[in-house]
Amino acid sequence: MSGATDGAGSRWERIAADYAAARGLPWDRAPLRGARDLLDIQGCLPGGWLVGCKAIHKGVSFGQKISAAMDQCDRALMNMGRPASVDGHGRLAVDSGGIIPVQVMQRSGYPAGKAYVVTQYDYFLDLAVMRRDWSKE
Repeated sequence: MSGATDGAGSRWERIAADYAAARGLPWDRAPLRGARDLLDIQGCLPGGWLVGCKAIHKGVSFGQKISAAMDQCDRALMNMGRPASVDGHGRLAVDSGGIIPVQVMQRSGYPAGKAYVVTQYDYFLDLAVMRRDWSKE
């Protein structure tokens, strides 16, 4: 279900990267990295982000796509060397270390700016704490 392995996924990555670049962010499509995957967009890591892109695919539910996308975010953090553990239920927990992984989820019939950006709640809370602390400085 990797967006970079098919035409729709590659197109969506290009659209998402170009949209960010138009907003002044130095982001571009990342090369395929195989087992060392750091998601689909490069140039975002200096800002503290890992950004993936998920295009629409017929026959794949949004729930399945989000779950797989979040697993891919965890793996990307682990590929960066972030520590991980497994809880008593076999669920992976990865220390983001201040790097927030997200997936840009394409919406059928909507422009890029109306796509959903999805992350796990723990990663969102990491960002909320960082933002709170920035406002104290």
